[in-house]
Amino acid sequence: MSDHPKYSDYINREKDTVSHLTDHLPVGIYRTTLDGKIIYANTALANMLEYSIEEIINISVKDLYVISKERESQLKLLTKTSNTSCQEISLKTKSGNTIIARDTMTTVKDASGNIIYFDGILEDISEKKKAEEALKESQARYKILANLTIEGIIIHDNGIIIDTNPAIQKMTGYDADYLIGTNVFKFIHPDSQKLAKENLERQYSGIYELTIIRKNKSTFIAEIEVKNVLIDNKEYRVVALRDVTKRKNIEKEILSLSTAITQSPASVVITNLDGNIEYVNQKFTDVTGYTYDEAIGKNPRILKTEHTVSGDYKELWETISSGKIWRGEFLNKRKDGTNYWELASISPIIDKKGNIIKYLAIKEDITERKKTEDALIKSEKELSQANATKNMFFSVIAHDLKGPIGSFMQLLSLLKENFNDISNNEKLDYLNILTRLSSKTNSLLEDLLLWAQIQMNTLEFSIKSINLRTLAKNSIEIVEEKAREKNIEIKTQINDINVDINADSIKTVMRNLLSNSIKFSHKNSQIEINSKILKNSNTIEISIKDKGVGISEENIDKLFKIETSFSTYGTEKEKGTGLGLILCKELVEKNGGTIRVESEEDSGSTFFFTLLLT
Repeated sequence: MSDHPKYSDYINREKDTVSHLTDHLPVGIYRTTLDGKIIYANTALANMLEYSIEEIINISVKDLYVISKERESQLKLLTKTSNTSCQEISLKTKSGNTIIARDTMTTVKDASGNIIYFDGILEDISEKKKAEEALKESQARYKILANLTIEGIIIHDNGIIIDTNPAIQKMTGYDADYLIGTNVFKFIHPDSQKLAKENLERQYSGIYELTIIRKNKSTFIAEIEVKNVLIDNKEYRVVALRDVTKRKNIEKEILSLSTAITQSPASVVITNLDGNIEYVNQKFTDVTGYTYDEAIGKNPRILKTEHTVSGDYKELWETISSGKIWRGEFLNKRKDGTNYWELASISPIIDKKGNIIKYLAIKEDITERKKTEDALIKSEKELSQANATKNMFFSVIAHDLKGPIGSFMQLLSLLKENFNDISNNEKLDYLNILTRLSSKTNSLLEDLLLWAQIQMNTLEFSIKSINLRTLAKNSIEIVEEKAREKNIEIKTQINDINVDINADSIKTVMRNLLSNSIKFSHKNSQIEINSKILKNSNTIEISIKDKGVGISEENIDKLFKIETSFSTYGTEKEKGTGLGLILCKELVEKNGGTIRVESEEDSGSTFFFTLLLT
C-alpha cells in the first residue's frame, strides 16, 4: 500500500502542507532521532540558529548546546519520568552567539511503545530573559533606594498598605508588620482626611500636604507626592512622604521676618560683598525716591553727598569687613536731589562656616530729628549768647561805666569843695582830667549803645561812601592823645592810596582797633596802618600792626566770642571791657567784610579787616 504511486503522492502533498504551515510559525519546530540527528526543521528554527534549512539538517543537536548536560538532563527526564519536558536551554548560533530558548520536547513512539523520535518546539526567549533580569535588577535597585532614602514610602491598594520602607517606619514609629495591611487613613489626622479621600477618589497624581499622626499621638506636617503605578499588571498608589514640619516653621519665621522687613518703618538694604544692592524694602523707596528696580545692582554711593568724605567710607568698610557692626550718621541725597539725614547700622551677614556672604543695612530717616536737634542747638546757642550779651552789658554798666562816672563825680566834688583854695593851674589840671574821663566814658557809652542796637536789630545801618584816607586821619586824631602818653608813633601808608569805601560805623572799628594796639604796645614803640586792594576783587584789606605783648594761640579763638568775655590789662595796666573787638566783628560783618588776627606772644599782633570799595 505504501508503495502505491497514489499513496506516495499523498504523503508528499501532506509533507508540503505541514512544511508550509510550520514555516510560517514564529517558533522553531524540529524532529530529531534518538542520537540527535535533525531530520526536520522549519524556517523559523533555521533563522533562529542562523542556518539555512539545508545546513541545519546536517547538524547534530549535540553541537548546538552550550552546556551539554542540559541535553542529557532533557533526555533523562523524557525517557524515565515523562513523555514531555519543558526547559530553558542555552544554544549556540552559527555565528557563535548564545541564545536562551524555551524547549518543549515530546517523545514519538512506535506501536511497541519504543521511542523513535523527539519532536520539539523551540522559542527564543533571550530578550524576555534580559527583560526579566533587568526587572530583577531594577527591583533590587528600587529596594535599596527605598530602604536608603530619607523619604517615607508607602504602596497601597485603595488605601490598604501593601509595602513600606524603613523611613516611613521611623517617621511614624510603627514597624512594618503593623503597617502592612492597615488602612492609610488610620495615620491621617482628621483635619486632613477629607482632602486625602478626595484625592484618592479622583486618583490625583501630584504633591500636596497632610498632617500625619505618629504612634505616640504627636503629629507632623508631611509633603506627599502620589503616583499611580502598575506592578504585575495591577494598579497601586505609591506615596512618598517628607516631614516638612521644620521647613514649615522656618517658612513661617521667614514670612514673619519678611513681613517685618517689608513693612519696617526703617529702610532695609542688603548688598553683596562688592557693596552692590541686592534688596531694598518699601521704606527705602519712600525715603530715597528710588524704586526697587532702580536700586537693584546699584551701589549705595548713589545717595552720597559731598558732606560724606572718603575717609568715612573707609572706616565703615574696615569695620564691617572685619565682621563688626558699624553705626553712624550720613547726610544723603534723594533721587530728586534733596538732602536727608539717616542713622545707619550696617552689619555683615555671616554663614554657618563663619564667612561673610552679604551686608545688611538698617537705616532710619532722622531728618526731622536733626532739624529739631539743630533748632535746639541753635536755641541753646542763642540763649547762651543772649545770656553772655546780658552779662557783658551789665558788666560794662556795673564796672566800666560806673568807674569813670564815679571818678568824674569825685573830682567834681573835690573841685567844688576846694574851688577857692586851689590855683588856676590846678583847676586846669582838674578840668583836663574831667575832659579825658568824659571822652572815655562817652566813647564807651557810644560803643555800648551801638552794640545794644545791633543785638536788638534796631540799628539803622546806612551804607555810604567814605574816603579811606580821611577815615584813617580822623581815627588817629581820636586816639593820638593816648598814643602821646606812651610815646607811641602811629604810621600810616593809607595816605598813599586815595580810595573810597562803602561802609557805615566803620570809624568805630578803626578807633577800637587803634585803642587796643596802643593799650597793648610798649612805650616808645610804633603802630602801622596799612591797606591793600585784593586781587580779582572789589575789596580792600586794612591792617593795624603793633609790636606789643601779643596774644597766645589758645586765646586768639576767644577774642571775638562774647561768651568767653576775654579781656586783659594793657602794658600800663590799662583796663579793657572786652566789648571792643566783639563790636568790631559785628560791624565789619554787617559791612560785608571779615576780620581776623595774626599774633605771637611778645612779638605783637596784626588785626586785618576787609571792606568793599565803591
